Amino acid sequence: MDNNAFGVFLKEKRQQNGLSLRALGKQVGLSHIYLYNIENGKKAPPNDVIIEHLALSLGLDEKNKLKFFDIAAQCKSKLDSSNYYMPVDISQYLNENEDAKNVIREANQKEHDDSFWNDLLKELKE
Repeated sequence: MDNNAFGVFLKEKRQQNGLSLRALGKQVGLSHIYLYNIENGKKAPPNDVIIEHLALSLGLDEKNKLKFFDIAAQCKSKLDSSNYYMPVDISQYLNENEDAKNVIREANQKEHDDSFWNDLLKELKE
């Protein structure tokens, strides 16, 4: 993934919604210059609260909102390899749910492979 994938996605969705940099900036409380720098790869993706506000202001459907969160976390990780970044929706869920954290820790300790996770996902979707 390109280090600026977040900025490219943001710009694409902003333009699809007919929003100028100034209009989007006003909606989320950011300067148009800051947004321009994000879109052009001069600034990293912003913090999670701002990412959520951007998703809301862009009117992203669930699929695109999750993609937006994933791209932001991946870009942050590439730009700052000394920290771990998770998509905002997953981070919020894990912070609020001890059982979910425990399941992931148990699975990690047992070193489950992809088939375990694929089977679990299938079961959850049923």
